[in-house]
Amino acid sequence: MREIRVGKENNIFQHIIVLKTNRNKRHKAGEFFVEGVSNINLAIKNGWEIKHWIYGDKSKLSSWALDKIASIKTQENYCFDQPLIEKISGKDDTSELMCVVKMQEKKIVLSKQPCVLVLDRPSKMGNLGSIIRSCEAFGFDGIIITGHSVDKYSPEVITSSMGSFFSIPIETIETNDDFLKRVSQFKSQFPDLQLVATLLDGEISIDKVDFTKPTILLMGNEGEGLSNFYREICDIKAKIKMRGDADSFNLACATTVFMYELNRQRDLT
Repeated sequence: MREIRVGKENNIFQHIIVLKTNRNKRHKAGEFFVEGVSNINLAIKNGWEIKHWIYGDKSKLSSWALDKIASIKTQENYCFDQPLIEKISGKDDTSELMCVVKMQEKKIVLSKQPCVLVLDRPSKMGNLGSIIRSCEAFGFDGIIITGHSVDKYSPEVITSSMGSFFSIPIETIETNDDFLKRVSQFKSQFPDLQLVATLLDGEISIDKVDFTKPTILLMGNEGEGLSNFYREICDIKAKIKMRGDADSFNLACATTVFMYELNRQRDLT
């Protein structure tokens, strides 16, 4: 595979930086930046296309990195001088191998006992990454991100997901009509599918919801909660019982609590 050596902050260097920092240009290019051993391993395992490898001095690379460069077909690879590779890496201990990956939209395929998470306009990248990781750990079929939200392809989201980003389908839906169409598709397969909204003023406690049924779990924005649209279309409004002076959980924590309860109930059946 052709290797391009880069010794100055040229167009190639600037393009990599743009993929890390500019959402619009990232989507226009249809590709995104990835670093971290877990992220790279899981991207490859799950069939994502690696377009370019990014690395420094090849003589200092581990056998793992050299194997990836040799075995994975790419368009071309970039070998940067050390000062540049340190600027590209987002870690204090500079990553030895990074890459550019092609974007793809994987559609959710419902399992025999469906569970889908809907995130209404999530606004914090770390929360989204953590939730993606929890979704994979609890066996959810996939995630739907609605409205104007943080970019699922941002380096912060992917890094905080610890590679789960590449393992679970994540759909983005911008309009309410498109969301209703997607739910209709799901209900054509599972007519008893329930939409469970998570609210501070929910009508019933989380443990009173029958999560053994096919479920779409609706989680709201960190600051504003669920929009009125989702409140109106949901079948059940649920809440987590709180003790002490705390009146709410961080979004990632609350989502994980609901997913745990769903799994707990299903494990009993």
